[in-house]
Amino acid sequence: MELGYNAGVCKTKWESSGGLTGGNYEFIDVVRPSGRQGSDWVRYVVDLEFSGEFEIARPTEEFSEVVKVLPRVFVGRSEELKLIVWLVSEAAKRSLKKREMHLPPWRKNRYMQAKWLGQYRRTVNPIASNSKPSSFSAEMDSLAVRCRSVGFFSAQDPPAGNQRFVV
Repeated sequence: MELGYNAGVCKTKWESSGGLTGGNYEFIDVVRPSGRQGSDWVRYVVDLEFSGEFEIARPTEEFSEVVKVLPRVFVGRSEELKLIVWLVSEAAKRSLKKREMHLPPWRKNRYMQAKWLGQYRRTVNPIASNSKPSSFSAEMDSLAVRCRSVGFFSAQDPPAGNQRFVV
């Protein structure tokens, strides 16, 4: 928070319509001031199991190579994510077609895009901080969100009781 970063859990949920199968997904996003004067913010999507979201049955060697270069943990802006999702979705389509398998609705580009880039509800830490910029506080206060703590355990210290590190 001291550097102006604010992390939250984002939950996307979409209904079936126009050939798009309904679904939901959770990931983390981080917003920070863009560095320019005003209320511009830069948003980063953080997904802790990114490459696993693209696994398919009986992949071709080509598709397996594509998935190998994907990061397990993705941290990037939505513009980058949109391009990556499109490229990997197209590779999955080619792979499944080569194996003479049907492309499931949850592997289509539109579905995959909806996971990270669709409408979302952002959940933030309920602990108040005086270091948030006032324009950001006002913007976040105007959103209708449910709040909860988000915690991560240290790799060296396994969880003991209700011990939690709050982000």
